Amino acid sequence: MTRAQVARRRFKSGLPRKIESRDLSPMEALARTMGLFDSLRSEMQRAGLSKDDVKAALVFYQPNTKGREHVIAETRLLPKPEDIPQFCEAVLSLDSPVFLGVLFQQEDHEARKAGDTRQATVMFGCELTKAHNAEARLLAARNQLLEGGFKKAAN
Repeated sequence: MTRAQVARRRFKSGLPRKIESRDLSPMEALARTMGLFDSLRSEMQRAGLSKDDVKAALVFYQPNTKGREHVIAETRLLPKPEDIPQFCEAVLSLDSPVFLGVLFQQEDHEARKAGDTRQATVMFGCELTKAHNAEARLLAARNQLLEGGFKKAAN
């Protein structure tokens, strides 16, 4: 098991076992998203790896916003720490968002060096709610990001 895999396992073991079926306010969604992102970055650093080998995206949808009611899920990539205030402003200005979860992308240089292309870049999600078919919507967002990658995701 590589150090990145150990960091990911430690991170996932600390996640809540039961996810509530309720909507989160924008402030609560931001707080939980930042907390999860910081936790995974800390596990990476604890394993002796770069915190920058992890990226994250907040996943939401807007069922009550005209023109967006049929969009399954949208993502907002978390920026570098110095750009967090602008990210928060953008999230807080969304029209009636329903926050679904957080997607993470983790680079594993040891797996890549060993030729394990399946583990070299891993993407996984953490639900913030069980409501609104969040699990399926989070999976759809993950699949969309897998096709285009975090670099190509539009914000």
